Amino acid sequence: MMIRKMAGVIASWMCLSVYAAPASATQPDPPPQVCVNNHCVSTPAPGGPTPASGSIKWNPGHYMASDGLMSAGRTLSYIQPELDDLNNQDAVLGYRAWFTWGALEPTQGNYDFSVVDAMLARLKTAYNKPKRLVIGLWIYSQHAMGQNSGGIFPLYIQQNPAYGASPVAGSYGWWGQNANGASTGLYAPALYNPAVMNRFIALVQALGQHLDSDPNVEALVIQEDAAIAQAATFFANPDPQYSDDAWLTQLERLLTAATAAFPHTSVVEQNSWFNRPAAAVALEQWMANNRISTGSADTMGQSSLSTHGTTIISDGLQTYMGVDSNGGLTDLRPRMRAMMEIQSPDMVGAYFNNVGGPWTPTDFIQALNQSYFASHAFWTHLAGTEVFNGYSVPAALKWSNLAVTLAANPLIHTAYPANYP
Repeated sequence: MMIRKMAGVIASWMCLSVYAAPASATQPDPPPQVCVNNHCVSTPAPGGPTPASGSIKWNPGHYMASDGLMSAGRTLSYIQPELDDLNNQDAVLGYRAWFTWGALEPTQGNYDFSVVDAMLARLKTAYNKPKRLVIGLWIYSQHAMGQNSGGIFPLYIQQNPAYGASPVAGSYGWWGQNANGASTGLYAPALYNPAVMNRFIALVQALGQHLDSDPNVEALVIQEDAAIAQAATFFANPDPQYSDDAWLTQLERLLTAATAAFPHTSVVEQNSWFNRPAAAVALEQWMANNRISTGSADTMGQSSLSTHGTTIISDGLQTYMGVDSNGGLTDLRPRMRAMMEIQSPDMVGAYFNNVGGPWTPTDFIQALNQSYFASHAFWTHLAGTEVFNGYSVPAALKWSNLAVTLAANPLIHTAYPANYP
């Protein structure tokens, strides 16, 4: 779920000048051009170009995304039922899985990639065709921290004052919602602290050494940056050590290390919001210059982008599209690609009602092709039996039905990115 941290955003109404076709069983051809603020970009011919070759593995298209989180102690059996729905789905190229830091580094410098390996082995061998893995690093918790809880990030960080203060006496290296010296809600590791980031970078380096050479590992995704800004500053008693500049500096360190550790694999940053727009604008522009793909925790349908304009999406995505009035007015879509998440709040329930959500598969696909220029789409697996705050899953978004729609509606912006080597 996209975390909205938009303090001080100066909003101006900006609208995508694109054609939003009515829902239908067949995806229409794209318009010849997409124009934003009088800046136009030609779209490829129907069917999309043949991807160019380069040094980065490149297998664009639709992917299943896990609706679960691989935290410490969970095994392959936790997600295997949804994973097995990839069988005989040739238009779905792979699987995006979220892993927590705590699941991958149980003690300092000792990495446990056994569940990653088991998942990758199953993707390669258990289905009618081999599938690819997109591994995502999950960086926060929506719930209060318990005692000796290493599920989200390792205990050794929490137990060592070298990693900086927390709002709880005797606990270190994190910040979040708190009251009376106790954790009371959302929290995250203080990755804007260089000492904490050093250890997270070490994890990414170990993952790269282990996975980069595998042809079936498609991408590394870093969860949205707004999670850290929100944990540090959104609640009463914010962290005095946090600043947007500090977090931006550490993110650039992380992403530089990630591309070095994964020289043949896409690195994706879900750049959404900082406390102020300037840092998200600066990061997105830096990403375009440093072969990072953009991502988002949520995808909004084309109907809402056409009706409400682009101020309903994050500063990062506005900058990617060249429509952020805070300095991001150069369209970056010809240079880089977006790898977009379609998560359960986008698909079911009332979370996005105020901007026209939830959306249909066709509405999402129109947005992916006409506005986001997405090369990869990570679709949350819903079996159809789930209930979200009293809302049932629409039939069209049940995986068995959604997979049919995806097969009939390919992504069209699949060329090898201009900012890749």
